[in-house]
Amino acid sequence: MNDPGIEVRTYFGRGRNVLVARAEFSELYAAWYLHRMDCGITLPPNSDQIGRDALAAITLHCASRPHGESCAWTVHFAGPRMNVFAAGDNSRGTVVANVFTDNVAELATGRFYADVAEAGQPARRSVVDFSGTSFLEAAETFYTQSEQRPARFFWHTEEDLVMISAQPDCDLEWLAALDVEAVRQLDSQIELALLETRHIRFECGCNQGRMLDFLVPVFRRQGDELFGDEPTIRIHCPRCGAKHTITREALEARSGIQPPPAASQ
Repeated sequence: MNDPGIEVRTYFGRGRNVLVARAEFSELYAAWYLHRMDCGITLPPNSDQIGRDALAAITLHCASRPHGESCAWTVHFAGPRMNVFAAGDNSRGTVVANVFTDNVAELATGRFYADVAEAGQPARRSVVDFSGTSFLEAAETFYTQSEQRPARFFWHTEEDLVMISAQPDCDLEWLAALDVEAVRQLDSQIELALLETRHIRFECGCNQGRMLDFLVPVFRRQGDELFGDEPTIRIHCPRCGAKHTITREALEARSGIQPPPAASQ
């Protein structure tokens, strides 16, 4: 049975002109942890929390965006050094996240790359620098500088995240002054009109075919270096960390390269 995903609700805050997106993430986190366990991925506590924040933030961001849009965030933290990847595909109702702590380049400041694609439209990228070690604060900086409108993220409870983003004629002073206690009383302070309910699940979508397509250009350039004397290689999906075993024979077939003839006896 397919995972139906978690319920994500968006509201319009009347009077303050804000969009409120909210979800309870325990089931999505459970799916992420099960995936990591299957892949043998372990993270230190601080990286694990940043991954949780990234998965929750990309989910609420996607829920506030058009149905045909997909987006990917690649976030480099200067210290402690790590790279965080989070992506969502609204056409499939899926999100994915991964945290990388090995072989991370040293940067003077944090850097937030946001890629957006929509059917029939050219892909767009924006790049924003940020400081600090909080993923949610980095996402807020991205909204202010790239989206050209502020957004705030608050944990209502340990696994219940709320995103409040400015809409035209937003009360910006009110939005900037919000704190956790104010957000926990939001229902009684402003009128929230339900806009939409979506279901979003954790899923990468990587498979053997996609991994083969990813490796074909490399194989055509340097197949011998890629495999050496081995008939197979093991690679990790760059999106979710899943392990895939790739055979030289499969890559030859995928790339249209004919294997060398067997040596005559």
